[in-house]
Amino acid sequence: MQSPPVLIVGAGPAGLVMALSLLQNDVPVRIIEKDKAHHTGQRGAAIMPRTIELYNFLGVLPDIYKHSSPSIPMQSFEMPGGKVPLKQWRMSPVLEPTPANPWPNSTMLGQDTAERLLREHIRAFGCEVELGSQLVSLVQTEEYVEATLTKFVDGREVTETTQFKWLIGADGGRSTVRKQLGLSFLGESRKERHIIADVHVTGLDMHNLHLFGGGESGTVLIWPNERKDGDLMTVYATGPDADYDAMAKDYSVFKAYVEKKLGRPDIALGDSTWLTDYHPNIRMVDTFQQGRVFLAGDAAHVHSLTGGQGMNTSVQDSFNLGWKLALVERHLASPTLLASYTEERLPVVAEVLNITTDLFNKYVSATRERGGWVRGGKLKQLYVNYRWSSIIVDGRASAVADLVKNPYGNVMDANGGGELELLRAGDRAPDAPDLLLDNERTSLFKIFSPSWHTVLMFSSFPVSKMQSSLDKYMNRGLLRAYVVSRQAVQGDEGNQVQEIHGKLLVDTKGYAHKHYGVGPDTPTVVIVRPDGVVGAIALDDNDVVKYFSGVFAG
Repeated sequence: MQSPPVLIVGAGPAGLVMALSLLQNDVPVRIIEKDKAHHTGQRGAAIMPRTIELYNFLGVLPDIYKHSSPSIPMQSFEMPGGKVPLKQWRMSPVLEPTPANPWPNSTMLGQDTAERLLREHIRAFGCEVELGSQLVSLVQTEEYVEATLTKFVDGREVTETTQFKWLIGADGGRSTVRKQLGLSFLGESRKERHIIADVHVTGLDMHNLHLFGGGESGTVLIWPNERKDGDLMTVYATGPDADYDAMAKDYSVFKAYVEKKLGRPDIALGDSTWLTDYHPNIRMVDTFQQGRVFLAGDAAHVHSLTGGQGMNTSVQDSFNLGWKLALVERHLASPTLLASYTEERLPVVAEVLNITTDLFNKYVSATRERGGWVRGGKLKQLYVNYRWSSIIVDGRASAVADLVKNPYGNVMDANGGGELELLRAGDRAPDAPDLLLDNERTSLFKIFSPSWHTVLMFSSFPVSKMQSSLDKYMNRGLLRAYVVSRQAVQGDEGNQVQEIHGKLLVDTKGYAHKHYGVGPDTPTVVIVRPDGVVGAIALDDNDVVKYFSGVFAG
């Protein structure tokens, strides 16, 4: 049987989102996981608003919301013995949805549950994670990657050598793929150490995060699992008197240490379902690609857990690469397109390390202060952008502006609820509700798809000039075209919609025009990429052709 063109090594969020992105673009994949059982434990539980949007595009969001819980307040207590909260606050204020941003708040879902939901979605395409399969080595040529894998079958080790056209390393911070490529993992290992466990806890409510102690005396943090019933909570502990080696090996030692530190006989720790010894590492590679092999997620970057950026950044790595690799594999784009993966993601990840390291330093210096427990503003990742990317075309911006890199964007409101300056190519494409499509109410977020580009032609644009360019790509299934008008069009305008084989979107409340910065007399075309990023803002047909020729083949 012929091998799928893509091997994905690692079945965490990065690997699973990569698999789903490719499968939705008709690219078969094989995904392997060295562990013999699926991952357990909450791990990265905070799903940021930008990741929520990407899950919406992938069709996963209804399942995510079915199982997740809203973020909850944090309380701090004296340790030992503190029963009355010293203060209470939210890591991020609860914001109301806006027309541009329908999901402004993070949601909490254990990584084990998120992975299970993603596995169910790839299973719908006939794809299963192969547990207990490990990459041993790889060799690549200009035409393929040869991977040697091992797996235990009926108690004996079986070795397999297979060729793939592409290989994705999503195999975590100790990535075999990264080591096989010989890539440097630059950064530092912090001296701090923590034990984290999922534990059945009684005596604490399930509606708050509970922070005990802080600073030099040590810290115990306990927060609820997202499950609506039961008493499973995640317990985090660190302190100068902690025997980390003993606690990592024996849960009973960890249990005794936490209960002693708390000094609260009314709080009882029961059985544990998962425990890990956590050492903060702050590292990243200097390229996400070498030939036909790519890195995503923790294989490419690791950082402090403060800020809740790790899992979210990993998912966005995969969503950035997935549509590009699909186009190349289907011979619809040149392999040179793949270089934009490193070009776009590397500055973003570098900023992630800066932000999370700053938060971690605040946390270890003064745990009770709010600065180390922030989840709002830039951390929502709604302002992450690729304005500098070589495949971005912006007819509204100067060449000098394109050279300025601010990967996390400029947030006008520190809580992440404010408006940005005028939208630029490379920014997240905002939503616009209250659109009429074939007399049915819809929104841009219901139209965007990871399987095609979306072309929005605001009605003052002379769309007939684009007919030949659009037909060329629409006939190959690469895009969907819409004329966006403030009112229903008739006569010549209606004929233009038919000429480009597009559809009419009536912007009944003007949100699309407002969010995309288009005035009534400014001919504008906005091209939204499959990853929900504005690929081009065109003021004439030359800009449109420039963008298409930079992305598509032929």
